[in-house]
Amino acid sequence: MTRDNNEVVIYTDGACDPNPGRGGWGAIILEGGKERILKGWETQTTNNRMELTAALKAIQSIAQKDCSITIYTDSQYLKLGIEEWMPAWIARNWKRKGGVLANVDLWQDLAKEIEKHNIQWKWVRGHAGHKYNERVDHIAREAGKGK
Repeated sequence: MTRDNNEVVIYTDGACDPNPGRGGWGAIILEGGKERILKGWETQTTNNRMELTAALKAIQSIAQKDCSITIYTDSQYLKLGIEEWMPAWIARNWKRKGGVLANVDLWQDLAKEIEKHNIQWKWVRGHAGHKYNERVDHIAREAGKGK
């Protein structure tokens, strides 16, 4: 599952039906040869908030510090936000060029958490038959139903 004890692989997903509405998030964490599943839900949320929450909760669950983490997500919003947009938001005091930054609380929490580890962000096409992406999608959808 992972190459060594200091490497963690995480698959995350968020779901919301309707959007906005009741949503769920899920994460599959492959660490030390073991698999853990995290999940949760909110009654009034958005798909994007659930995507961010899944990544945040997964990273926060990693007890060891300064480890190598690879996070797989089907959310371009999450991946691009972390890798491309965040530096500009920080430079503008957590604002977009157009003003208010949606989900600023989660972005700020993610910014703090990603400093603790060496994280690679990988995009995977959703609903394309990838084993772990399909599983985490199911986990997020079921969590959104309270299951």
